Amino acid sequence: MEGFLKEPGGRALVEMRGIRKSFPGVLALDNVSLDLAAGEVHVMLGENGAGKSTLMKVLAGVHQADAGEVRLGGVPVLPKSVLEAQRQGIVMVMQEFNLIPDLTAAENVALVNRPEGPLLGLVRRREMEAEAAGIFERLGIRVRPDAVVRGLSVAEKQMVEIAKAMSLSARVLILDEPTAALSDQEVSKLFDLIRELKSRGLAVVYISHRFEEIFTVGDRVTVLRDGRFVNTYRLSEVESAQLIRDMAGRELSEMYPRRRVEPGETVLEVRGLCSGAKVRDASLELRRGEVVGLGGLMGAGRTELGKAVFGALPSSAGEVKIFGKNARINSPRDAIALGLAYCTEDRKDEGLFLEQSVAWNISITDLAAVLRNGLISSKMEAGKAREYIQKLRITPPDETRSVKTLSGGTQQKVALAKWLATRPGILILDEPTRGIDVSAKVEIYNIIDRFVADGGAVILISSDLPEFLAMSDRIVVMREGRVAGECGLSEFSPERIMAMATGVEAGKQD
Repeated sequence: MEGFLKEPGGRALVEMRGIRKSFPGVLALDNVSLDLAAGEVHVMLGENGAGKSTLMKVLAGVHQADAGEVRLGGVPVLPKSVLEAQRQGIVMVMQEFNLIPDLTAAENVALVNRPEGPLLGLVRRREMEAEAAGIFERLGIRVRPDAVVRGLSVAEKQMVEIAKAMSLSARVLILDEPTAALSDQEVSKLFDLIRELKSRGLAVVYISHRFEEIFTVGDRVTVLRDGRFVNTYRLSEVESAQLIRDMAGRELSEMYPRRRVEPGETVLEVRGLCSGAKVRDASLELRRGEVVGLGGLMGAGRTELGKAVFGALPSSAGEVKIFGKNARINSPRDAIALGLAYCTEDRKDEGLFLEQSVAWNISITDLAAVLRNGLISSKMEAGKAREYIQKLRITPPDETRSVKTLSGGTQQKVALAKWLATRPGILILDEPTRGIDVSAKVEIYNIIDRFVADGGAVILISSDLPEFLAMSDRIVVMREGRVAGECGLSEFSPERIMAMATGVEAGKQD
């Protein structure tokens, strides 16, 4: 722990020893130990199901450990509830925010400080907003205290969650995948806030899959695999290749399994497409056996273009041709009939029916294939699901299992299976590996590789630059709703992509 602030007497702020936690049929944590220091950002790394979130939920009182001990400032604690953990200064900000959308930012902050008992008397709104404003100012958060949460951006909601934690005098702040839905600019603001909290002596735990982020913001990293402790490193002394080996037993060179094939005939032509304010006169081509990366900064119109081609957003001008013939695509139903599929970036809200089974989700895009005498055949539905469970190596291989119980990577495979079951020729993938672990990413890349090797064609929308460059055969970059440029495989470079995305020539600044 040398080099970090400690509690008086040289003790680590948090000590977790021999933590064990099981769920029915699953040993989630097996004798895991961890130290957290005051004034450090400690990254938790591991594949989905490795146990990192479970370990932090034990610390935050969401789960109770079956065995082991936790000490905070040398004092034994083992929170039996989130409220108890918060009273001890341990706060966890989940991926799904715990905010009341129709209340203001100040009201959400105030509520967390009144966790039990009736609210006696009238709420002094001015005092409440002044208190929230003070917290926001100390943390550099630019959110109006009287702003209704429903109207805030994802980044602003996250800032309100952190302000709630600070209003509780948090000593330990746990952030679970905090940048999954943030733009680069918003990520930068979040990192500034984390550095401020670190300077105040907080222990910040940062759970993430994004390697470029953890080296930017973290001090140390602990790797878990299969519910067990693997290693702890200073991030200044370890390389990503070592972390990947620890997480998955896989070399970095094996990350992107892409076979290049000679592109065939043109399967999709988009000319002068317009849709709302985000897509203005956009054009591109896609050929058989090809992955075209569709790049650009957040807000450039990439997702909107993909949805417009698929008929999920209305087009006001332009044309789409499939195999050289004009295509009328007014809805996703039209697109599916023409051999298109679109896998959304938001699998939880737009891509999957979380309460339903794997079989239900896979069959929903092609019900005709599982109908018998006008009714859904459970046997045919299960058979179709098992076919894609095997093809995509979905684990556990149980078609009756509810999708909400699966890891993020497995959910993404089910989302892909749903569309592959329609047997498309053209697949539009929007952020297909967002929020999933290294091993699951490699399996998704293998699915893409097999799809194009079998004659399919892919439009890949991705903010992960290494993935974008490694998986694409050709890159089209958007800026302000239009195609700003295009480059072939021999011309790929981060500088070239950024120059097209920003409109600033590489090597030049304003």
